[in-house]
Amino acid sequence: MGSDDRNAQLNEVVAKAYAAIANPEGFVPLLSEMVEADTELAGFEEATELHFENAFAIFDKMYPLQDTDYSGLTTRREQAVECDLELDTNLTVVSCNQRLFPNGSVHIGDGIPEWLLDPVSDKRDRTRLRSLVAGKRENPRLFLRLFTSPEDENGRWFRAWPIATEDTTGIALHAVRLRWTEKVGEVFREALGLTKTELALTGHLVKGGSLREFAEQRGRAVGTARNQLKALQRKLAINSQADLLLLYAGFVHSLDPPGDEDAAESYQCGNIFTQTDGNTIAWEEFGDPNGQPVLYCHPLEGLFLSSGAQAAARRAKLRIIAPWRPFHGATTGKAHGRGSPREFARRIPAFLDHLGIERVVGMAAQAGMPWLAGLAASCPDRLIAAVGVGAFLPLIGSSDYDFLSRRQRIHFRISRSAPTFAKVHMRAMLASMGTGEFYRFVEDFYEGCPRELRAFQAPETVRGMRRAAAYMLQSGTKGPIDTMLNWSVEWSPLLKDAAVPIELLQGDDDANISPQFARLTAQRFGLPEPRIIADAGSFLLFDQPEPVMDFIAGKFART
Repeated sequence: MGSDDRNAQLNEVVAKAYAAIANPEGFVPLLSEMVEADTELAGFEEATELHFENAFAIFDKMYPLQDTDYSGLTTRREQAVECDLELDTNLTVVSCNQRLFPNGSVHIGDGIPEWLLDPVSDKRDRTRLRSLVAGKRENPRLFLRLFTSPEDENGRWFRAWPIATEDTTGIALHAVRLRWTEKVGEVFREALGLTKTELALTGHLVKGGSLREFAEQRGRAVGTARNQLKALQRKLAINSQADLLLLYAGFVHSLDPPGDEDAAESYQCGNIFTQTDGNTIAWEEFGDPNGQPVLYCHPLEGLFLSSGAQAAARRAKLRIIAPWRPFHGATTGKAHGRGSPREFARRIPAFLDHLGIERVVGMAAQAGMPWLAGLAASCPDRLIAAVGVGAFLPLIGSSDYDFLSRRQRIHFRISRSAPTFAKVHMRAMLASMGTGEFYRFVEDFYEGCPRELRAFQAPETVRGMRRAAAYMLQSGTKGPIDTMLNWSVEWSPLLKDAAVPIELLQGDDDANISPQFARLTAQRFGLPEPRIIADAGSFLLFDQPEPVMDFIAGKFART
């Protein structure tokens, strides 16, 4: 290729990159062109680096993160409303959360199945739903009990509200997700003047217990527990056990669904550890506060665990301690890039001392794996065991790319060969979070991966990502870029230096890391044979949290 042709092609690539700044989603189709240009043009990275750094600076000016409203972040194309079940005016199913209605029990395009509604109030509930969408109810908020499968004997409460956009009119139903904590319970007791017994009864019912179980636990007759509930209802001026649960849910602000009227997503971490040198580590906690300690290295999208993963951790009696990585929110950073995992690992012993914890099981998901490997290499004496859960693994030779999907091969190649462009691509993705176009990046990365798309598009996942983005990006873009640079580089030295062998749990349908590549990695680094989890994809903690938490709990049983 002559120098004129080369310069013309370079100029074309750079021009497209600058043009895409006006529409961040325009960087999606540019990825393939970048790979082709890098392959065909010698010195591509050096020739374009200055331009891409300039594009990065322009993004910061055009799309300042501090002004971004992440309540609009969506991972699904043309999604009218975020809910667990959407019905049209004829009570035909428009969309549903497959995790809540498993095994294809609810079919899009069909009417609601007979078992969905409480048989005692079926006719009344259908009338209430139709009047809701017809605007005949003064209060456009409705609560009713639905059953999630023909085998569901208990059902659960849903909140229903009408939806009306330019494209659709119907009903959205959102499962009431009750969560009991002692701290919130105490505030609830003080605010409403409850006795300790009334508080204990409320907590028991919120956790899903029955009156019979409550009576048995306290050595009382069922009639006594029933009378205690009636007295509590009179005190609170409510009429039923269901009203008590809804009152509690409303009290802790867990009922309001996202909508156009909502304020921007905001979140601040309440746990901050300040080191002697002034650096800080922010962290969250999940699971059983009195359980065995697990240190969680989070993926790119943040560390908020799903309700299923949190419940599995509680049942396994695990205390999940999840530090935000450097440059995320209030966690400060010292090293950026390849040095980040080891540097952060050296800060962890003081953090554990602050919590009064001697040793932990380390756990990493997806892009958090380099930081777990850093822990295993730099402070092995603080680890009981190390477990990678659907974790990314290092790509060493060119043949390793054969284990990736086509789109992921492109992402990894450009991150290695043209990291400056990869930084701009990441910045464009962050800009798209507040513009309603983030779904384009999600669909591009998980093209042809339906299981991963479903997990990424689940309402609970989206809510967690909104909270995480609002928090971790308040300190800028260094955190996500640091993550991208570490997972995409050749970071196998961390595994070679690990004094604690990392055990791998992989889904049998993982689109990022196949079981075959997990086994190859284990052989390369002398790791234990990977454990393959059935019916699980890349988001193993989302798909199958129970076997993951049980496996980790087993590590404590052996110490």
